[in-house]
Amino acid sequence: MKLFKYISLSIALGFIGFSCTLEEKPLFPSADNLYSSVEGSHTVLNGCYSGLADFNYYGADFMHLTYFSSGLFTSNRDASLVDIIALQQTPSLNFVENVWRASYRVVGRTNDLLENLEAVELGDELEQNNIMGQAYFIRALAYFNLVRIYGDVPLLTKNPTLETMNQPRSESSLVYDQIITDLENAKVKLRAAETQMPGRPNMYAANMLLAKVYMTLAGNQSAGQTNYWQMAYDEAIEVYEKYNLVADYRKLFEEGTANNTPESIFEIQGNVENTLRLHQLFTPSNGNAGRSVWGRIKPNIECYDMHVAKYPDDPRHPATFMTEWTKYAANGNTSTVKTYPTWTKRNNKDKSYPWLDKYYIRETTRSSYDTNMNFVVLRYADLLLMLAEIENELNGPDNAYQYVNLVLARARNSADIPSVEPADWSGLSQEEFRADIMFEYRFELLGEGHEWFNDRRRGYEYFKTNVIDIHNNHPGYDFNVKRDVFLPDNSRNMLMPIPQAEITGNPNITQDDQNPGY
Repeated sequence: MKLFKYISLSIALGFIGFSCTLEEKPLFPSADNLYSSVEGSHTVLNGCYSGLADFNYYGADFMHLTYFSSGLFTSNRDASLVDIIALQQTPSLNFVENVWRASYRVVGRTNDLLENLEAVELGDELEQNNIMGQAYFIRALAYFNLVRIYGDVPLLTKNPTLETMNQPRSESSLVYDQIITDLENAKVKLRAAETQMPGRPNMYAANMLLAKVYMTLAGNQSAGQTNYWQMAYDEAIEVYEKYNLVADYRKLFEEGTANNTPESIFEIQGNVENTLRLHQLFTPSNGNAGRSVWGRIKPNIECYDMHVAKYPDDPRHPATFMTEWTKYAANGNTSTVKTYPTWTKRNNKDKSYPWLDKYYIRETTRSSYDTNMNFVVLRYADLLLMLAEIENELNGPDNAYQYVNLVLARARNSADIPSVEPADWSGLSQEEFRADIMFEYRFELLGEGHEWFNDRRRGYEYFKTNVIDIHNNHPGYDFNVKRDVFLPDNSRNMLMPIPQAEITGNPNITQDDQNPGY
């Protein structure tokens, strides 16, 4: 049973979504009542979390937008094969617009909460700070996603008025300054891990997210060119040994054991009443008895092949890829479908690609896709890989092995009979370690929402070489058939376009302000 259920709130005078739809009429008690007690303020805070879990954000469209355009995933949704999966997204594409709108709705709710709590005293200073710390963290996460996906974006930190609701794009550097400020505030206001409510971010979540911010700002620069690697290390090391890896990798993705584990640092809470669409997105449309799922997202074949080539007997394979599944016909009959790599022919919707097992519906006889499963945004294995990458950039691989080898050791032991693979790393040059650690993120975290960001933060040449070229040169594809999509060599795909609805509705953002190439 969840400790709390999401409450859909409309609390701000001007939730930012699109300039033409800024105002939401309040449906709940007045601000004076909501912000007069800890309980009322938690109600508002739940609305901020509800915004994160909304269908148009982490509930589904964040996956649609970032997975489809990552270059690493495909879909059974034919319409997406010719636009966003082919990196041909447009400013009016629904996923482009929905994530923007949902992100600013979250920003608006956190702005409202922070502005009101700064003006009152609830009588419990520790918990008032904790509520504000969570709001700072949520706002920072929303802006971090916005600036990485769209580049320069409007920066609003107060409830808008009629005079201030239409803002121009702010330079990315200013947005990053605000993200850093918010996370510094979150670090000092959030409760420690041992006293924070399960499912809510604690001070270490702020450390980890701030480390990701500094790694993004470091880009492909060396430690001699920027201090951001050291700043990232200073934040990431604060989280080291504060969490534990779950002993069995498989348990991270089984519905009964996946939520709020000792490895989880921050996750989006879901439940069957307010379900995240994980099963619906990642299970084929006839993969459960109720035939209620969509089959929207599945890995490209190079994701499977590269992982198997690197670690042939890695126990993470069967926990990551679903290569054999039960198909339910409308009359109730079932059949077994074997996918790639057993099926190597192209142009078959059911067989030409594997599925992602992490969110695949386990009880296939269920009639509904509803799930209690959460979506993990930050977990400790990712933190260990970050520390390995950062340490290698600062000092070379000698002291970086210890971090990645913890992740590999857990992987080896995540089988009924422990495997010898993936073996510990040793003997690498700094350049070899750098190349390998970037792919280790993909092996450990595939489908967990990091691909779009990790593969772009080192610049376009890295993205082209390690995503586009690997995909386009894979011998298993036939780009003359419908299901296999050739990826264009176009640097515009480092960013999404500014949504057309924002350009239409905001007089301070015009077509001349659009991202290059759109």
